[in-house]
Amino acid sequence: MGSNMTFNITGGQINIAKDNGNVNAIQNNGIGNNELDAIIGEIKNNLSELKKEDAEEIMDIVDMAREELAKPQPKVSRLRNCIALIAPMMTIANGIPTLSSNLQKFGEFIMNYIK
Repeated sequence: MGSNMTFNITGGQINIAKDNGNVNAIQNNGIGNNELDAIIGEIKNNLSELKKEDAEEIMDIVDMAREELAKPQPKVSRLRNCIALIAPMMTIANGIPTLSSNLQKFGEFIMNYIK
């Protein structure tokens, strides 16, 4: 006689492997959205100290990364591209410690999705 299993799940994730199966899963339930919004807010607050072109370039990168992070399964290649684009912005933000710090935090936040 076979075995019976009952699963009652309300929201969340379940992964089942049979025999020698292996399951690798990542679940993102909006964790970190408040942190992301706070970092982006701080970046925006400091852009007025830059030339308009530089500020727009930084916001383009931030928006691109934010859009990708909002997807259920962000593409790692696009996130890596955002990291590569943020690096030269650190030089632009060099004279503005708060902006530089928040760009660094933003990059670290993105890196959590690349691992």
